[in-house]
Amino acid sequence: MRRTAARIAFATVSATAAAVLLTACGSDEPADTGRHADPAALAWVDKVCSGVAAGSAKLSQPPAFDPNNPQGAKTAMVGFLNSLTVALDDMAGGIRNAGVPPVPDGQSAVDKATTTLDETKSKVTTTLAKMQDAKVTDKASLEKVIADADSTMSGLSEPEGPIKPLRANPELNLAFSESSTCRQVYGGNA
Repeated sequence: MRRTAARIAFATVSATAAAVLLTACGSDEPADTGRHADPAALAWVDKVCSGVAAGSAKLSQPPAFDPNNPQGAKTAMVGFLNSLTVALDDMAGGIRNAGVPPVPDGQSAVDKATTTLDETKSKVTTTLAKMQDAKVTDKASLEKVIADADSTMSGLSEPEGPIKPLRANPELNLAFSESSTCRQVYGGNA
């Protein structure tokens, strides 16, 4: 039971924050040394990385679950899911607030990225509503709530990341790879 509860928290974190961070600014491939990002694209990517960081910071401490306190575990999960919906809004807002990327097909990339975040938020909101309405009185009822949440949020544990559409754009991908702000925010893997 503890593993399932933790899986909800950590799968959700993986589905949003961790995947966003790793996909947003990390890359296994070195930047193209023959070409460099446009300064305007770099400035845009810096805004995005800062905005995504602000949203994901809210997810840095997933709740602890005590299977011996079913109501407390439910309350902790509800609180975490509430924080997650706010974080997803902040991440999408960080992307939207950066404006239209100054690259070809930039708006299309933003639309795809924010749609991914909105779809993730929809699943989280559905899970949150079901969890809030669920009656939890013992371990068995908590396990049912967790199983229902796990079912609703299926598919979020292995996302491609909401920033992937931005990185799919060659000009933005180059800017993400070269962004010093992304490296400062997310470490040396940016």
